[in-house]
Amino acid sequence: MAILVLALCLTPATTALAEENVDKHWLQRTIVVEERTAIDCPSCAEIDPELTMVAKSHGARTAIVGIHVGDSFENDASLARIAYQMQSDNTTYGTPTFFVDGMKTAEGYDAWSDVQKRILLQESTRLAPEEIAMSLVDDEIVIPSPEFGQLTIMVLEHEKEVPPDVENMGEDDRDRVLVGMKVVNSSGNISVYGNMNLTDSWSVVLVHEPEEGGEPYGVVEVSNREFEEIKDNHLLAILAICIFLGALLVFVPKSNPRFAEEE
Repeated sequence: MAILVLALCLTPATTALAEENVDKHWLQRTIVVEERTAIDCPSCAEIDPELTMVAKSHGARTAIVGIHVGDSFENDASLARIAYQMQSDNTTYGTPTFFVDGMKTAEGYDAWSDVQKRILLQESTRLAPEEIAMSLVDDEIVIPSPEFGQLTIMVLEHEKEVPPDVENMGEDDRDRVLVGMKVVNSSGNISVYGNMNLTDSWSVVLVHEPEEGGEPYGVVEVSNREFEEIKDNHLLAILAICIFLGALLVFVPKSNPRFAEEE
């Protein structure tokens, strides 16, 4: 009987976890931080591990995107994103350079204090976003056409391995690398850049922003890293409950029917 209870508990749990992958992820007041970076940039190599810790500590408050230029990670998505940024700021910048909510904020290794100030300012002034959501269905990203502006999906790859034959000033991999981008404007026109396939470890950032460049209206990030943590926590809780129920069935003594007959 205990085994039967355990099986019944775990069967619906599997279904619920699968259903989580089709949840809608609504735009939030998340601040998007975009870093122009490169594998052969010494300052970038020093600051990238710190950015990973910042991304984890800030959680849903910020979405950090690594835009690689002039190296082996450069791709159509990174070039298209820079072209979008240049609509509002066509200055040529080096690496690392940080854009916070579409505005160039700081350059160089010591730039993070200015980035933090800009993040805090944006958090205090950002208006509520439009009610727009993206859905992830079988690793496919589904979004509507916005009533104004454009919706930009950025696919990020975590722990992307650096090719062994390139000049590498840092670790063997890089985090939060922009590898694919999809843009849908209010007319329903769709543009796709780079690779939109989700890797083993990924994040997807949805940005509602002006077509001509500038400050976004709303941002949300979702990651399968979070999904894995949620799934593990749910499974542990469900398993603990099932074990408890099974133990009750095994160890709670049954009533003796002979006593009832004698009475």
